[in-house]
Amino acid sequence: MRKLSHILSCLFLVCAASCKRVPLYDADSSVYLNVQISTSTGIVAPEPLNGVIPDGLRTKLDGRVPERLQVNFYDVETHKLVTKAYVGPTGGFVDITSGLYDVVVYNIDSDATRAGGVENLVSAYAYTAEDGTRVFGKYDHDISSVPQETFTLIREPDHFYVGRREDVLIPEHSAEDETIVINITANTLVDAYILRVLNVNGIENFGAAKAYFTGQVRAREIWDGRNILEPAAIAVNCGAARGLGEIYSVFNTFGKYPGASGRLFLNIDVANSSGDKREYVFDVTDQFDNPDNTNHVIMVTERIDIPKPGSSSGGLAPDVDDWDETHKDIDL
Repeated sequence: MRKLSHILSCLFLVCAASCKRVPLYDADSSVYLNVQISTSTGIVAPEPLNGVIPDGLRTKLDGRVPERLQVNFYDVETHKLVTKAYVGPTGGFVDITSGLYDVVVYNIDSDATRAGGVENLVSAYAYTAEDGTRVFGKYDHDISSVPQETFTLIREPDHFYVGRREDVLIPEHSAEDETIVINITANTLVDAYILRVLNVNGIENFGAAKAYFTGQVRAREIWDGRNILEPAAIAVNCGAARGLGEIYSVFNTFGKYPGASGRLFLNIDVANSSGDKREYVFDVTDQFDNPDNTNHVIMVTERIDIPKPGSSSGGLAPDVDDWDETHKDIDL
């Protein structure tokens, strides 16, 4: 009996030692980052198209709540990264010494949009990986003249939420002081757009379609949102709303590359169910530049034809081959 009591006493001591309370943060650095994620893009798909958009595309319009955030503290004089921390979508406690900082928070759970150059505030930027290059037509539905231009093809960006606070003072404090709270609101760095191809002849023959937008911003600076690097093109998968007789898509972009001389062309590759393809090209610059286009709807009203399966594909580019994709980070 005495032996059993001794064993139980030893087990109690082991359990007590293993259950020692470990603080989640240093009480001497009790700084709390309070993050508000503004997921709304303010873009609403027009009816009746809104009723057929699947959930996978709707998140591009409605946004999403990220799972994990990174917060960077930068020296206000040198702009160099002092320290970083990781918090949840609503924030959390961070360990930071006293000082004056510029603070940036962004999500790190995107498969497409990445952050680069974050060691210095002035060089931090958001970008997506390259998917090779492609030659695009530069004309507006006129096959008599086909000037061309080569663009780097980049992946369509995912929502990238960024919050910024400048000149944040963290005073010296102790465990007896109240928690210091830093409030930050994060907004997406990308724009959501809706593509509608309204005049489709042979929608019942639809097999697949992909749209390419040239003249797109390739990357944006995280601190002030300015575009960097040369313009690029993005590829967007499209669907068919057969009941409406149209081809559509919802897509994200860093925006149209600025410049009065820069034209933005939409190249659409459309195939029927047997794989016969046609290519159409449209100048949609004015629609991107129109300040009254607040719902970001890009509409094509010119007629496009989808041939019946097994028929000659015809068109400008009947044999549009798939190209080899290469993935690499941007080398600044």
